[in-house]
Amino acid sequence: MPQGLRTRSPGYCARSACIGFVLFFGSIPESRATHVVMEAGPLLGVVLTVAVDPVHTENIYAVAYNGGVFRSSDRGASWTAINQGLPDRKVFSLLINSKKPDHLYLGTDQGIFYSMDKGTSWSLLALEKRNIRSLAIDPVDPELLYAATDQGVFQGKGKKWKRISKGLSSEDIRKLEISPGGELFAGTFDGVFKKDRKASSWLLINNGLIDGKVRALAIDSAAPKTLYAGTAYSGVFKTTDGGKRWKPANAGLLNSTVLALITTPAPHRGLYAGTVDGVFKSLNGGEKWFPTGPELPFTVASLAFDPKEPRILYAGSGGRVFKSMNAAEKWEEVSYEINYFGAKPASAKR
Repeated sequence: MPQGLRTRSPGYCARSACIGFVLFFGSIPESRATHVVMEAGPLLGVVLTVAVDPVHTENIYAVAYNGGVFRSSDRGASWTAINQGLPDRKVFSLLINSKKPDHLYLGTDQGIFYSMDKGTSWSLLALEKRNIRSLAIDPVDPELLYAATDQGVFQGKGKKWKRISKGLSSEDIRKLEISPGGELFAGTFDGVFKKDRKASSWLLINNGLIDGKVRALAIDSAAPKTLYAGTAYSGVFKTTDGGKRWKPANAGLLNSTVLALITTPAPHRGLYAGTVDGVFKSLNGGEKWFPTGPELPFTVASLAFDPKEPRILYAGSGGRVFKSMNAAEKWEEVSYEINYFGAKPASAKR
């Protein structure tokens, strides 16, 4: 076994013995706040993002709040902590540059950090000391980034950033999604806002969205005008006209607290929702949902799929990562082997 690699058995960190982490749904009075308790697990925090390298899909990243960043080079069979250069382990989101997959952007509670070596080392890029909840990259201009923070939305290239929050009634932004044409959508606790690429301000698009506490967003890869919103209390809502009108899409969805949404392309098209009762799947755009394997009956805060093999899915649940090889029919935990001591710098490798 390589030095520093620790193997945890399936019984490691039993539910009764794990550290509890609380994921809050918004900056609202304590008496009205809803929250979900999740376990730390082997990744030492709550996995808020799982990301798959679009070119070398054997490379997987897990971002665990309070645990830091972990990388797998074998599709989840083993993991290595990659936190060199980070001031702390309070991390939220990770974005891979699809044109340069070795280049990563990391959203933390201390700003945006950047890596040019697949996360082996990190350096501060921008927005120091701000909470970066979600990141998006412009499909037209891959050097242009967008960041969702607790102080509004920012856009920037390199070190030059500016705030673009005109029209937003809430500065607490939870999720960003961007369409192939560059339309930007923001999920907030005042609902969903939309900003066209050349527009100077945001437009509220809440018609029919009866629950404004939006934490998750997903754009249908085959129909860019179709957007899904996951809410704190009322499940999933769907629009097919770019947000002009929403309708509930909850038949069969057994839990109304939705933390993550993804859509997968053909030939394994599907819509998946991460909830506090595991992962649910729809094969007809949210018209009907059904629960996936009983191996994952826990709170799921993040979902991802292999872009080359969309039937291969990953889910972050507490401090663990689960994997499905068959479009969520069955799940298996893949976060047993962790090298907590980190990757060696390139100069130290032999």
